[in-house]
Amino acid sequence: MPSRSDVQKLITSAKFFQFSASWCPDCQYANSVWRRYDVQDQVKVFDIGSLPKPEQEAWRVAFQQETGSRNLPTIFVDGRIWGTEKELHRLDNSKGLEAELKSIGLLQ
Repeated sequence: MPSRSDVQKLITSAKFFQFSASWCPDCQYANSVWRRYDVQDQVKVFDIGSLPKPEQEAWRVAFQQETGSRNLPTIFVDGRIWGTEKELHRLDNSKGLEAELKSIGLLQ
């Protein structure tokens, strides 16, 4: 059973971290954004999609206990929640995504 400290270790293991699942359409969208900007190698993705359902749920509960969010995807920058696919969509639709990715250091 994953613990809060397991979650903390994961989200602080990379500057850019995404809690994700391969079966999740919103996660697929987020991953497509990373590919579009060619930054997919800079975002560490923890994908629970291939785990047994009870283990997926255990990770979601642990993330919720530690971070307050069980949403897929949840995107972290420097160990703190940056947002979800909703922020990506909002910024993409308003043409502000590239500037935001630059401001958080994901793009040069």
